[in-house]
Amino acid sequence: MRKTITKSAYKTSVAKTIKLLFFLSIIILCILLGLWQIDRGTQKEQLYEEFKGTLSKKSVLMKTLPKNPELFTNMHLNGEFLANRQFLLDNKVHNKIAGYEVLTPFKVNNKIILVNRGWVNSNNRQSIPEILIQNKTTSIYGYSYYYKKLYELDEDNYVNKWPLIIQNIEIDKISKLLGYDIEPYVIIMNKKHDDSYVLRTIFKENMQLKHYMYAGQWFLFAIIGFIFMIILSRKEKNNE
Repeated sequence: MRKTITKSAYKTSVAKTIKLLFFLSIIILCILLGLWQIDRGTQKEQLYEEFKGTLSKKSVLMKTLPKNPELFTNMHLNGEFLANRQFLLDNKVHNKIAGYEVLTPFKVNNKIILVNRGWVNSNNRQSIPEILIQNKTTSIYGYSYYYKKLYELDEDNYVNKWPLIIQNIEIDKISKLLGYDIEPYVIIMNKKHDDSYVLRTIFKENMQLKHYMYAGQWFLFAIIGFIFMIILSRKEKNNE
């Protein structure tokens, strides 16, 4: 009889420990996710300040394309658009409308850089928007930006079909397709131009607030989990 009671008490103790460890792991996970969101928010805040500070500086006319410039370097470039070799970067939303960012190769002293000429409405998925260029040889103003690779369901198929719709900017593949060495960054137009479209701001003020809100939610979940753990602990103690 004593063995049966001891065995039953042991099982109860193990079950209680498992429940408490479960809630504890959930609480720790929520706290870590909250801290991660705060870190993301801090990074966004720092990037916005860097973005605002850099763009407040006067654009510098560059006769050659710089190698690996700092993020948001303000530039003034003279060159030539390769109008018959353009890309449409897919899944770009503006004012809750889906569309593309128009990326056009720009030749500066025999070197090539991709230029983001702005956003266009995709209208419907059955047709591709016209992205004509009036002045192939021209002068543009913009800043350097390094795109991060996003998750994609299907890998881009880089074929000789123009304009080419892509999910990510893969410099190596683009270089091979165009037959030129392409600089690893993109110039985003920041001044209206005859051949620009809707110029979007990459970084907006207070973008970090979204991450701080998410952090608050995760910390709230952690508090709720802690309360449930205390209630469970007291309930188990009363049942002993």
